[in-house]
Amino acid sequence: MTAAEIGALVPAVLALPIGFLAAWWTRRSGERAAEATLSAAHSQAAAATAATAATDLRARSEQESGQRRALEEASVGFLRAADAFAATVQRLPGIGHDRRGAQLAEHGTAVESAIGPLELLAPPELIVPARELMDHCRRLEKLALDRAVLRPALKALEDGWCDEDAEECDHDRHGAAWVAWCLLTEWPTKNSEARRGERDLLEYCLDASERLSAEETARVLALADRCPASWPAMVGGFVRDPLMERLAALRAAFLDATRSSRPHLPVAVRSTTVAARTAQA
Repeated sequence: MTAAEIGALVPAVLALPIGFLAAWWTRRSGERAAEATLSAAHSQAAAATAATAATDLRARSEQESGQRRALEEASVGFLRAADAFAATVQRLPGIGHDRRGAQLAEHGTAVESAIGPLELLAPPELIVPARELMDHCRRLEKLALDRAVLRPALKALEDGWCDEDAEECDHDRHGAAWVAWCLLTEWPTKNSEARRGERDLLEYCLDASERLSAEETARVLALADRCPASWPAMVGGFVRDPLMERLAALRAAFLDATRSSRPHLPVAVRSTTVAARTAQA
């Protein structure tokens, strides 16, 4: 092969690897561009996923915060309604007899309405003491009108005792007040026949004590004729008021439950407890 032929062959031989290299480089460049596009797409997808997760987390946080606020408002509303009901029961003897039922029903309905939102939002450890407080409010509502007749009558009779020795006093009014008080406090322990036998004596002593008006005496006698089973709880004792003591205990249990359920629950209620108001009544 001559030099001329070799010279003509060299470009052709060199053209093969150069063409192959150019094709390989073009393919590699395309692959890199595709990888870059795919990587960018992955980054965008990851960013979108992170943004969605952050949005979801923020939404859940706002939802939980809203639920906490709603629970706090429901707890405070129920406690305030129960306190207002208890205060009404305590004030009932000082309210005109004809207006007592309406006042009592108004505040009893308020407590019933206030527990509704709480039942929807509260966890079991909170709703149980709430329902116990609600049940006692219902019981107290049924007894409050009779209680407002009996307890003030007993207090009036106590105020009519002799300042020295009620049992040894020979003053007619003092003695009548003492006997009437004894009859009323012991009334539920007597059987129906004994109560019928002492009914006239009770009426005489109530009149002779001059501690009650004719209307008050009539209401006490009507209550004595019925002698409801709740009589001992309504009577209580010299310093005890079992119905209100029970209410105070259930209120305290509910308040403890709200604090345990939400450690920072801002229960905005008056610092004076039901027990304190009972002691002052």
